[in-house]
Amino acid sequence: MTPSSLLAPLDDDQQRLFDRIIAFTDRCLSTSQRPAVFLVQGAAGTGKSVLLSHLLIALTERARSAQAPAPLAHGRIRMLVNHAEMWRRYRELAERTPVLRKAQVLRPTPFINAAARDEAKQADVALVDEAHLLLTRPDPYTRFHGSNQLADIIAASHVTIVVYDDAQVLRMRAQWTPKLLDEVIGRAAVERGELKRQHRMGASLAVRDWIDRTVSGQAPVEPPPAGDGDFGIRVFDDAGALYRAIRSHDGEGSARMLSTYDYPYTLDGGDHFIDEPGLHIRWDRYRPDEPEPWTTRADTVDEVGSVYTVQGLDLDWAGVLLGPSVALSSDGRLRMLPERYEDRAALNGVTALRARGWSDGDVEQARERILRDALLTLLTRARRGLGLYAHDQALAAALGARPRARVERL
Repeated sequence: MTPSSLLAPLDDDQQRLFDRIIAFTDRCLSTSQRPAVFLVQGAAGTGKSVLLSHLLIALTERARSAQAPAPLAHGRIRMLVNHAEMWRRYRELAERTPVLRKAQVLRPTPFINAAARDEAKQADVALVDEAHLLLTRPDPYTRFHGSNQLADIIAASHVTIVVYDDAQVLRMRAQWTPKLLDEVIGRAAVERGELKRQHRMGASLAVRDWIDRTVSGQAPVEPPPAGDGDFGIRVFDDAGALYRAIRSHDGEGSARMLSTYDYPYTLDGGDHFIDEPGLHIRWDRYRPDEPEPWTTRADTVDEVGSVYTVQGLDLDWAGVLLGPSVALSSDGRLRMLPERYEDRAALNGVTALRARGWSDGDVEQARERILRDALLTLLTRARRGLGLYAHDQALAAALGARPRARVERL
């Protein structure tokens, strides 16, 4: 997602929700009702970040306008997101939009810590994107010493507008459940809204349902439905053939390789590679100061992105490697193997969960959920085409992988 795509026109559903949120904000600020929370829920690709971007600009314009209602005049409007790529995209949006300031866009921990030291650093309105990534326990590594980031943001803000997707929980230290979410926002005046229309994936409803049912394990694994003129989908028996098919779209739009986090990778400044039949390819290089999104940089077409690289972002074509942690169970359904998952940091934090009364079964279920949510995130990035390769041979066969003698475009 680029700064320009963050400002895509609102559809009718988004506009109605936009109007509701503006009215809610005005009402809560004018009556000094605090804290107040507006919760926006929706699956990947339903335009949640676009809605937030329009709200950020509209609320900031009102705060800076001499004609603004008194409660919002000179108000402090903040955008908070616990995701490096999305933080950069919002900062770029602020840089390109005259009414905005880059200082309005913050990571959650700096905002929380500053607000705790100085009441003047609190927010009149805080917009929170990717709230499912907020920490639910202390994390000394990021200098967060509270117990829940969302609770602290709500406490430091008059009105909090929260965007949340229950199917994108990726770490044990950010282990959200509907019950916990209700507990955190339950002390506030709350309104809720939901976005349902799919804006990203051009896939048919049959393809989207197949992805959901397969990843969740609700149905046995079977070959995907046929693609159409708007969206292509293929399963490859050779990872190199998948890569060549994705690369053939380079120059027509954003086409990149993605993978489950099943191959060794550390942020040590070095290059790390993925090896599968017909493919030797580099993991994406960590470049936190790079202004252009990974999805569109010319040098990344020969890289593979992880879920952390692309969460919240869009691609035209995605080639997804289903690594060793994704297998076929004896009953023919998708099986997740946390012991094969290389992102050990995502699965740490069991001690804190046990202290909250979690059983061994609860912990194992949470670990599998992280892997399923990460896979679903990868499979819902593409607008025009999706290619798949499975490391597990039984899974590949169930998906309908067939030998291909030539490059097949999506």
